[in-house]
Amino acid sequence: MKTIKYIFTIAIVIGLAAFVVSRVIPRAQPRHRSKQVSTQSGTAEGDAVPPFTLQDIDGNSESLNHYTGKLVLVNFWASWCGPCNEEAPSLESMYKKLRPDGLTIVAISIDRQKEEVESFVRKYSLTFPVLMDTDGRVAAEYGITGVPETFILTSDHKLLKHIIGPLDWTSDNVMGYLKMLITEEK
Repeated sequence: MKTIKYIFTIAIVIGLAAFVVSRVIPRAQPRHRSKQVSTQSGTAEGDAVPPFTLQDIDGNSESLNHYTGKLVLVNFWASWCGPCNEEAPSLESMYKKLRPDGLTIVAISIDRQKEEVESFVRKYSLTFPVLMDTDGRVAAEYGITGVPETFILTSDHKLLKHIIGPLDWTSDNVMGYLKMLITEEK
């Protein structure tokens, strides 16, 4: 009986590990492949994403067009979101390492209150652009269903990858994938 419980426990652990690995590690795939539609955003990989203009926490307008020529991660998040809080430090660390190579992050908060966004930015000492989508218009245009969700865009704002859920952005696999994309964009 103990053997059966042991085998059952091992099977569950292996199954959970496989699930986590499949959700957390983006697959480095060649960009020249048949288009796959992101079931959440409705935008096919390789197609242009919707442009947007939003205000940052200082009240300045920022547009996606401002980041033409760079690999862009558009990250939707909220201050009340536990996984967003877990993900923020690794996003900041990854940004500091890869920004000199041509990567930028545009973080879009779906919070309604500016104070919540400011507190989150201070808490994690975020240095990348943080914009506010208080009416949810841009989130709706991108078809997000929860937070965090990240869209990796080419330098001309075509969808490379849509990631649902948090990542450890500093893991070797993710950093390697992003470095590969940066190299391809140059």
